[in-house]
Amino acid sequence: MPKILKDGVVSTMTEAEETAYNQIQTAHNNLYKQYKVDRTSGFYNEDTNTQTKTIYGQLTEQLDMLYRDVAAGKFGNDAKTGEWYLHVKSVKDDNPKE
Repeated sequence: MPKILKDGVVSTMTEAEETAYNQIQTAHNNLYKQYKVDRTSGFYNEDTNTQTKTIYGQLTEQLDMLYRDVAAGKFGNDAKTGEWYLHVKSVKDDNPKE
């Protein structure tokens, strides 16, 4: 049985506690996987735990967006009007984290 910290004391999980913990962990893992899938336009590979393509755009495209924003002097609150920020914000708004 796994050990847990309960009221400042290390103790052993009961079978019921371990079952409940495993159910919560499984539910969390499933939500996280779905969150990752929602932000992709490709397929999730459970064997390798990877996505095939992201809707955030290629890293080189994102770096180019950031470069153009910096070159345009978009810093501080103005950065929130930049191409990169608006792109990432739209992905996050369309796929909120639960």
